[in-house]
Amino acid sequence: MDQQPCNKQIAESANRYFERQAYRFLRAWVRNHKDKTLLQFDRPLDEYLANQALHDFFLTTRQPVQKLLKNRSIARHLGRCIDAVYFDPISGDPLLAATEQRIYNLARRMESERMHVPFRSVHPNKQTEAGDTADISTYPVDSEEIRYNSGNHFTSRPANGNVFAENSKRCTAKSGGNLHVLFKGGYLEERLQDIKEYTAGLHHDGETQLQFFVIYSRHSAKEGHFGTSLVVMDPASPDFPLRVLVCDTLLKELPQHPRWWHHFIAEYSHVFGDAIAEIVEDLSHPLQKVNIKGDDPYHHDWDCPYYAASMADALADLVRNNTELILQGTTADIYNAMKDAMPDYYHQNLEIKDRAAIKQINRLKRWESGRDVIKGMVLEISRKSSYEL
Repeated sequence: MDQQPCNKQIAESANRYFERQAYRFLRAWVRNHKDKTLLQFDRPLDEYLANQALHDFFLTTRQPVQKLLKNRSIARHLGRCIDAVYFDPISGDPLLAATEQRIYNLARRMESERMHVPFRSVHPNKQTEAGDTADISTYPVDSEEIRYNSGNHFTSRPANGNVFAENSKRCTAKSGGNLHVLFKGGYLEERLQDIKEYTAGLHHDGETQLQFFVIYSRHSAKEGHFGTSLVVMDPASPDFPLRVLVCDTLLKELPQHPRWWHHFIAEYSHVFGDAIAEIVEDLSHPLQKVNIKGDDPYHHDWDCPYYAASMADALADLVRNNTELILQGTTADIYNAMKDAMPDYYHQNLEIKDRAAIKQINRLKRWESGRDVIKGMVLEISRKSSYEL
């Protein structure tokens, strides 16, 4: 990932151009839909366009985001590459045009979950009626710890759903033969039950080849943190794994396990019995060292899905390219091989990248996640129109 964001002046220039195009779009809409300008009343047209017109457009238009994306200039700006985006050095949020922010906020507030563009909107409780991001002083009671549009359960669950789907498409493409990459909704224990039942079916059918399962999942309904596992199963013994490697992402002080370790053990024990604790091996990567509690803002929830997906990718690659290492290698050897397969987060010398570099990588991934959703909408529209993003 070698793309870089642009400087603030270039981003502001692009935003100003977008505002002019959006203003032109709304002026044409008002001219052709006088019956839908619910909040105009007797106010001047320019004042209405600057404040309430987009809200009324969303309120009275079927699939408003898709209607907006039919406009070439609007589609290009919303789907722009990261080299046209400036990120705030403190919050990490992209510098969006005012109308652009309203589009994302109103789409989240008024449309279906499918229209939610990840990492570009704020929770409806943080919005003004027009779709602007509200002043902090107006936020709900008890939200002192969640003031920013970044990295907290208040805003991140819908976005993580988009990211889960995006990573699923890429990572599961590596499945084939005796490698199974499992990206599904639900939790780790459910995936382990799937593995056990699937392997029992192979045993019944006389299969003898070892099976490798890479799992990307949340721990449980109570503990929603993402983690990754690699489970090696022998169909001849479907009730107990041959090898289990688990990967967390939270900071730890070696040789202690990360603080989510007991959740891995509990979930594996529920499926394979207490003896499983003796063979579960820790391959955790301390990627969350860039997310120190007290950071402003605290990004853990947003970054975690990307870390877990990167580890799942690395394990799948190792199964495909170096099966013997997975079967016979030490945890240290596998750990270092994973680093080599995770260039977003590790240097070629296998040293972890510094906080600033990892934060920048994750900002890029977050922007591209939103861009992926927008490009999908445009492609859908393009089947019926003549332009492309």
